[in-house]
Amino acid sequence: MLTALYPGKGFGDRASSGSAVDAADPGPYLTALVLLAISHPIWLVLLHTQVGVGGSGAVILTEVLLLAACVPLLLKRLPLGFYLAGVLLLINAVALGLLRDSTDPKPVRDLLVPLVFLGVGASIASEAVADRVLKTAVWLVLGVGLFEFLALDAFMRLFDIQSYFLARGVGDPDIGLYRQDKLVASALRPEGIGRTILPFLGPHRVSSVFVEPVSLGNFAVICAAWGLAKGREAWRSGAFFVIAALVILVLCDSRFGLLSIAVLLLLRLLVVRGAEPIGIAFPFGCAAILIGIAAFMGLEYTDSVIGRLTLTGETLLTMAGGEIFGIAAPARHYYDMGYPYALANFGVVACLLIWAAFWLLPREFPVAQRFHLYVALYLALILCVSGNSAFAFKTSAVLWFLLGMLTGDKASAVRAPA
Repeated sequence: MLTALYPGKGFGDRASSGSAVDAADPGPYLTALVLLAISHPIWLVLLHTQVGVGGSGAVILTEVLLLAACVPLLLKRLPLGFYLAGVLLLINAVALGLLRDSTDPKPVRDLLVPLVFLGVGASIASEAVADRVLKTAVWLVLGVGLFEFLALDAFMRLFDIQSYFLARGVGDPDIGLYRQDKLVASALRPEGIGRTILPFLGPHRVSSVFVEPVSLGNFAVICAAWGLAKGREAWRSGAFFVIAALVILVLCDSRFGLLSIAVLLLLRLLVVRGAEPIGIAFPFGCAAILIGIAAFMGLEYTDSVIGRLTLTGETLLTMAGGEIFGIAAPARHYYDMGYPYALANFGVVACLLIWAAFWLLPREFPVAQRFHLYVALYLALILCVSGNSAFAFKTSAVLWFLLGMLTGDKASAVRAPA
């Protein structure tokens, strides 16, 4: 969609010299913007815990301010197709809202965040700048995560995460009467399940700045994808991100992250250059597998990976046509069911067009091609087991920022053979 509307140039067209790229780097402003996009939940928790201010209104205001802070970067050298894509997404959301008599702004927000941060990255278009920003984010995430893991009592005195979620109307208020900690419910593995990675570390799952271990695990996958996409000439930088991802994975004990990083590693080893478009089939293959599990395995739902896959498949089989095309209001809240959530909120036509536009993004050098493939895998997998995680501001922002950074990096395209 985007390149077709703006032929002949990449997103954020840049000169091939390193000085031109560096001159385009807004430096501290960009770093602060991405770090706040990633870490704003922990600061909102701190504000709520220490001052008593917070709730859904504070979250909405923060997200609006972060998106507004992106505007100066979106005004620089982006193709007309970028803005036209945004208008088309808005028109689609408004039309579906009118058809199903809904004023819920969340579907618009879910697509606006990726588009805006894709544009932010494309406005700079430098792999080197992206490395610097992501490394800073990794150190912040690891620092807060290790503080939580090693000094949990002190951490909970500063950050009452459970109270923060209850103030937002998320979760069951009765849980707070019985729990001894101030963490989100998923921060502790229940008895009988226990930790998957290094069980001797105990049931506590670290959340770090994301305030939820699930999001921390997703961030680990993003870091691993960025590191594995690196060429041989940048193996030290790639190794840093992969090792950091593994450390983060251990801290948050993410089963999804463990599986996803294993598959990413297989892709890095097995997929030859030029074969990256196989990723186009990922969501269709995943949906077919989900339906097959539900139709032929006859499993009952349990709070496990296979249980979630079964539930998602069963839901896909039973969705009405109005929901699939997005013209009827969603029949339920699709927790842990990403494909039904996307179909019901965006409509199948918009989903197909967005996926096509994703594959039309410029990928002019090997790192960009590999990372694009890994993002496709991440999105296809996360939609199997989670309803909203693919659209969570804190991880969606950094994912699409990184992808945007590679869409027009002419310097990297010139220097990198592999």
